[in-house]
Amino acid sequence: MKRRRSDTRLGTAPVLVRTLGKSESVGAWEWDPETGFFLLDEGAAELMAGDARLAGRPLRSEQATAGLDTSEATRFLGQVARAAEQDDDVSIDLWVASSSGPARQIRCRGRIHRDARRHPTRGEGTLLEGAESGGETRTLRELKSADSAEAIDEAAELLIAARRAIDASGSPRLRQLVDVLLMEVAREIASRSCSAEPQPH
Repeated sequence: MKRRRSDTRLGTAPVLVRTLGKSESVGAWEWDPETGFFLLDEGAAELMAGDARLAGRPLRSEQATAGLDTSEATRFLGQVARAAEQDDDVSIDLWVASSSGPARQIRCRGRIHRDARRHPTRGEGTLLEGAESGGETRTLRELKSADSAEAIDEAAELLIAARRAIDASGSPRLRQLVDVLLMEVAREIASRSCSAEPQPH
């Protein structure tokens, strides 16, 4: 990425991770708003991209989130885009599939750095293991609620497949158009997810 630190290498986490307890952190990510590329450390690459070997490589959004359920990937990307647009921090809880047991709750916390004109220049964040383990065990299937939600998730899946095909075609105009659609679907899923979160008692 254009603003990638010269000392960034496999297994090296962004600065934000060092401000958090190492025992809680399971991964870290960086994002370049100009190119849209993500840079993941080994933990984030294993959780989000599904392959720890991708750590330290600039990844397109669909590559960086290939290890997540489609709806979770779209929610994450929507949160990053919203934070960049609205000057907010990134704060979202994700459910990550596990081959050895129930889905894991991963807390994603991050921030968007800006220049003097408030334009986003870099995003960075950390992934934390969910601290709360009580209550009912939730699966990825149980996270999908109504028929309308499933329809949006299916649309996101089809758009991601279309994005991969368009990348192969090499058409910048088509890539731009499908990215606009993907972002709108991401916002829809993110807003629906926020409204569905239970209120604290």
